[in-house]
Order: sequence, then C-alpha cells, then structure tokens
Amino acid sequence: MAAKIAAITGDKSTYIKNRAFDNEHYKKLIISFINQYGSASRQDIDNLLLDKLSDALDANQKKKKVTNLLYEMHKKDQMIINKGSNKKPKWVLL
Repeated sequence: MAAKIAAITGDKSTYIKNRAFDNEHYKKLIISFINQYGSASRQDIDNLLLDKLSDALDANQKKKKVTNLLYEMHKKDQMIINKGSNKKPKWVLL
C-alpha cells in the first residue's frame, strides 16, 4: 500500500530509501563478506550495513539492528560464531 501511495505522490525514491530489506538480505551480505575475507569485525559489519539500512532509522537504531542481526545469526540460526572477544569480535562461519 505504501508503495502505491509513493507512486501516486511521486515520492518513490524516498519510499525505497525508507523501506527496509528483510533480515535475510542483510544476513546474506554478512555471509558473503565472511566468505570473501574469512572473518568480519563489528566495524567491518557496520561499514557493510549501516548505510544500507532504512533511512527511517536513526544511528542508534541502525546499530541496534546490526546487533540484533548478529545475535540472531549466532544464537538462533547458528551460522556464525565470535572467535574474538566481546570488545573486539571476530565473526566467522560455523
């Protein structure tokens, strides 16, 4: 419905910027990064994702979104594991 309203009002680009991709999209980006480079720090993941998250989120919400994605990938999906520390995580694939 929101996409139709954006099309009618001519605000399609703003709609796309504010629309969030689903979590699976972001998880695939993280997995691709780790596959390419062997591991990923939190800074790597922030650099990868923060500018791709919805513009409707503020900076703190974006950081929390990344935290939640990493938690889900680690605990729920069991796709990644932290081989570093809590302060300096080093995410690798399981």
